[in-house]
Amino acid sequence: MEQHNLTLAFVRVHVLDLCPRKVSYLCSMFYLLCRLPSCGLDTSPSSTHVAPPLDLH
Repeated sequence: MEQHNLTLAFVRVHVLDLCPRKVSYLCSMFYLLCRLPSCGLDTSPSSTHVAPPLDLH
């Protein structure tokens, strides 16, 4: 069991050493993808917040 965990740890470190650019690229893409839906969700509530004053007016 311990050797299996050590092998997994070695593979992870080896992959990270081989592809630091890919890892940073994937992290930045993941960050951007997380930001885009939040922006879309932020604009929807703001439009609904604007709607009640327009309805009252």
